[in-house]
Amino acid sequence: KWFDTNYHYIVPELGPEVNFSYASHKAVNEYKEAKALGVDTVPVLVGPVSYLLLSKAAKGVDKSFELLSLLPKILPIYKEVITELKAAGATWIQLDEPVLVMDLEGQKLQAFTGAYAELESTLSGLNVLVETYFADIPAEAYKTLTSLKGVTAFGFDLVRGTKTLDLVKAGFPEGKYLFAGVVDGRNIWANDFA
Repeated sequence: KWFDTNYHYIVPELGPEVNFSYASHKAVNEYKEAKALGVDTVPVLVGPVSYLLLSKAAKGVDKSFELLSLLPKILPIYKEVITELKAAGATWIQLDEPVLVMDLEGQKLQAFTGAYAELESTLSGLNVLVETYFADIPAEAYKTLTSLKGVTAFGFDLVRGTKTLDLVKAGFPEGKYLFAGVVDGRNIWANDFA
């Protein structure tokens, strides 16, 4: 299951010998298709740190294997995808990093800082939204997120993340955008905003 929702996802199984490649151009092709129809969309990718932390060690791989050790292997793929999206005309890109709402130890939070510093030059020229959801973001994770290099905007779930609003009120980076999640994504009924 994807966090505490009823949605399921295929869990990547990874090991130290994995080689990542840019095999599917789906995000870029769908962006181009929409643009050709006159619709300017925001491509959405699962962020690199969440991708790794939501994966699991493959069969036969020692359980002590650190999935984050694969960041140097996966970041070049993100650079390729982002570069291609920029070339296609994307002006915004959204990177979903939902694991930021979990209680992460310092090493895992540092992985975000390192990953986005590595991506900074590739992200240059784009408006970049890093989105969290499903819960409150802990104070340390909020501090890490809002200081990431190359990020223009931050998105938070303010329905389930009721304490997150207090963090935003206490200090939000000047010159950055706030994307406030105010629709309950778990509610099956249509929202009436009238």
